[in-house]
Amino acid sequence: MNHREVTSTAALSQPRHMFGNSLARSAAALCAALSFGAFAADNAALVAKAKEEGSKGKFLVMVSSPKGEGAQRALMEAFQKRFDMKLDWEWLPLNSGVSAPRMLEQAKANVRLPSAIGGYPYTVYESWIAKNGLDAQVDWVGDFSGMFPSIKAAAVDGVLPKYQKRMLRQWDVQYVMVYNTKQVKRADVPVSIEALTQAQWKGRFAMSNNNAAPLEFIALEKGEAAVADLARRLVDNQPRFKAGPPAVVGAIATGEVAVGVAGYTALAEAQKAKGAPVDWAPLETLPIQPLLSFMLKDAPQPTLGKLFLAWLSTEGLAIQEKEEFLSFYSNKESPTTRAIQAARPNIKVLEVSNDKDLETATRAEAEVMKVISGAVGK
Repeated sequence: MNHREVTSTAALSQPRHMFGNSLARSAAALCAALSFGAFAADNAALVAKAKEEGSKGKFLVMVSSPKGEGAQRALMEAFQKRFDMKLDWEWLPLNSGVSAPRMLEQAKANVRLPSAIGGYPYTVYESWIAKNGLDAQVDWVGDFSGMFPSIKAAAVDGVLPKYQKRMLRQWDVQYVMVYNTKQVKRADVPVSIEALTQAQWKGRFAMSNNNAAPLEFIALEKGEAAVADLARRLVDNQPRFKAGPPAVVGAIATGEVAVGVAGYTALAEAQKAKGAPVDWAPLETLPIQPLLSFMLKDAPQPTLGKLFLAWLSTEGLAIQEKEEFLSFYSNKESPTTRAIQAARPNIKVLEVSNDKDLETATRAEAEVMKVISGAVGK
């Protein structure tokens, strides 16, 4: 990978198209606030150790998003500039379903592991990483609150209690109704997943064949049985099955279908930025899937990895959102959050907030996937 000269922080603060001019100004203000603050509380010894580790080999990042090389470069260049480093780095944006089994096999074979990893929901982390003893304990707040005062939001407020001192919240998948603007008028956009079971949408919507989202989060409100029934009725309405949410939104962008299940804000905005006839509208409720980062127990550059992930979930947030529209819904200054709340000021968030919720969502996901797998297999 050829690394360009480090991009100036000021350049990174210039917003791209994002939900209109007023919200673009919000993104710029957020970038400026995070980019030009004082960093007097930096832990000099920790930064020095991270630099030392970085000089001893390639820094491998395996975080699923951002996907694009340009966004990855913008983040890595800003990180290096922030801490006066020069790294030989590589970023593999593998999703958790691919990276988790790969990490287990690499650990068994004593193959070099990535020094920073992320893009995981709780369920994949628990079943592949934690249960196999691959995760490391990190006192994120104790180690980094002096450097990154906002880290409590990512390390404590945004993480289930049993995963604190282990995981960091990187960004939120915010599920909405994505639609093709040439096929559907804004006023006619369905406001619920339930609406897609109606005859008018028969064969006109896409659905993931390898992902239950966001139905498992709807189960937090309606229950597992109701969501399993909803999945059956969706399948009966002849969706176009696609291999994951990106493919669902891709089918909407090309006009193959008018709307879709599993679309989310970041995917829709990425398509809009490319000029596709795509937009999105909030549903009656807002299902959210947090994606989280963590450290592996035998990471080859543990201090550098921890520093990068802590920075990514704090100071790096503005760059993530500017480049690929990745954000925290709880961040009231986020253009995504502002757009959702402007459309639905009192929207109810559906998110796993305790162990019982996680168990419900996990069971609901399994039931939904049984329905989908049975339909796809016919």
